Amino acid sequence: MIRQLICIIALVVTSASYAQHFKTYDWKKKPKLHKITDAEAEASSVAILKKHIVEYYLSDANAQPIRYETEHKIIRVNDDQGIARHNTVYIPMYDVNNVIDIKARTISAKGKVVELNKDNIKDVSNVEEYGDFKIFAIEGVENNSEIEILYTVEKDYEIYGSETIQTDYKIKEAQFLFISGDLESNVKAYRTTETFDSVKLDGTKAELLTITDIPAMVEEEYATPKANNIAVVYQCYPKGQNISQNMFWSNVANNVGMQFFPKVVEPKAQEDVNAIVEGQTDLTSFKTVALIDNFVKNNYTIVSNNNPELSDLKYVLENRSASDYGIMKVYAQYFKALDIEFEIVITANRFLAKFDPEFFVPGMLRDFLIYLPEEQKYIAPERFEARVGEAPFNILGNYGMFIQSNYDHYFSKIIQEDPDYSRIRRDMNISFEDDFERVIIKQDQDYFGHWAETSRAVMSLSPEQGVADYKDYLTGSGIDDKEILSYEHQNADMNITKYNQPFKVQTTIASENLLEDAGDSYIFQVGLVIGTQSELYQETERINPIEMLYPNRYNYEIIVNIPEGYVAEGLESLVIHKEYKASNGKITAKWDSNYKIEDDKIIIIIEELYKTHEFDLNKYEAFRQVINAASDFNKAAILFKASE
Repeated sequence: MIRQLICIIALVVTSASYAQHFKTYDWKKKPKLHKITDAEAEASSVAILKKHIVEYYLSDANAQPIRYETEHKIIRVNDDQGIARHNTVYIPMYDVNNVIDIKARTISAKGKVVELNKDNIKDVSNVEEYGDFKIFAIEGVENNSEIEILYTVEKDYEIYGSETIQTDYKIKEAQFLFISGDLESNVKAYRTTETFDSVKLDGTKAELLTITDIPAMVEEEYATPKANNIAVVYQCYPKGQNISQNMFWSNVANNVGMQFFPKVVEPKAQEDVNAIVEGQTDLTSFKTVALIDNFVKNNYTIVSNNNPELSDLKYVLENRSASDYGIMKVYAQYFKALDIEFEIVITANRFLAKFDPEFFVPGMLRDFLIYLPEEQKYIAPERFEARVGEAPFNILGNYGMFIQSNYDHYFSKIIQEDPDYSRIRRDMNISFEDDFERVIIKQDQDYFGHWAETSRAVMSLSPEQGVADYKDYLTGSGIDDKEILSYEHQNADMNITKYNQPFKVQTTIASENLLEDAGDSYIFQVGLVIGTQSELYQETERINPIEMLYPNRYNYEIIVNIPEGYVAEGLESLVIHKEYKASNGKITAKWDSNYKIEDDKIIIIIEELYKTHEFDLNKYEAFRQVINAASDFNKAAILFKASE
């Protein structure tokens, strides 16, 4: 959709001609195996070289520049897993007009060289919906050999581009060479301290980035690894345009504004709005917006295809079927009819890309939100399960471009206005039946914010098994033998009209496995009643910055009734305190559990909180200890011993 919004800036082309680098760039005529360290030899594969060249070329014969891209990789494969990962090569054909050359070869541990038979290169269409590829298998590959691939393609001219450098295996040396010659250009690297060096190639201007010993990007808990990869973005256009970053952004803002801030209200939209608010009482601003959001999500279907009718407002209003682009027009019409102020936000899923307000690349413009400045709340039009409230968790913390009704724009980090938006309150009353035959646990729970959103979505949209699995979670995950004696939930309707209405659950369960006979005493595994907990016991060095799904807080009160004739021992295991302090000294995450005894009751109070979703990688150990405190509490037990 974003591509529809960006006007192509007119290019005033000046003649310029220079040597094309890809024509002389080549691999070594007589390759030899490279030396690697013992640690690198233990890995399944390691890249000796990963070099990507982007070359813009403008000649007298062309009306606009031509873009050439060259990829050169040398990869050591040390075992069968490494071979499986690299012995089939996929070359994407998106935007490719012409394949200049493709070469590949293997160098065995004994120095034997086997080159690619180009007749074995196949064309494959729409591989797993990623588009068309050229594909070929590497011949002669064996353990402890090297695979070398070199190809160049000619692509459609684009002002903008990006390239991901880091990958899921180590790279000993990575290079990104950006050749723009006499054209205007900008290039920027992310998530590396290395910078571009200006170089000349046969008199042609170029920028070279070299990075050594890039670690493999790994999947880690509380992280956004795909968005954290080292990457490069670039822009290139002929001289004389006086183009600035603000011109790019303003171009988008003007196009969005013209589309999504209507001058008049369509009769059908006015008719819908009249029906939405008819008969409503206590019609606050928030309730009005919530009614609109509920109406759109219950009556319109978003269809993912290129049918232009799905973006035509009159068609969409009549047929209740829209593209992601068309559904934005519907909201805009309804808000116009009710004179509700709103702003359009363009941003990106933070798990896929980090939005940079200082460098314009269309690939960052992936998601639309609607911001309501009076309420300081968001609508996510494409997310059926999300209703008006705080920003979606996959957007939270990313920057966004906010476009106002006068087409002005500004950038802001998308934050959670209510620091206590997502939280769980859980009260438990625990007793023992038939002289420790089993445990009876009565629970009263409130789920707020994203917890409530998830709960409503599961209850309303999941198949029967999904609902059953979630019911298991709500009644005490990790208690294998539990019997659900009673279960009741409230506020499961997705069509809420009150801000942050909690999803409420009341349950009673019974379990025998939480008790262990110890002669004339009994061990009660009290820690298990809070459910299965995450653990962070990573032995390798942490790679990714720390990002949780969203800020959240848990408040538990657990009352354990001491049976008559028994005393409780081992209560020290209930006392755990771990905290994370930000650089300003304030506590931003903590686990605190303690207890007191009143009459015949052990009252356990737990507070676990995370005031932000972003934490300093340099303080990973403190964060890890807070997370693991919940797992440590899971192991807590109370010994009930017969009193003398």
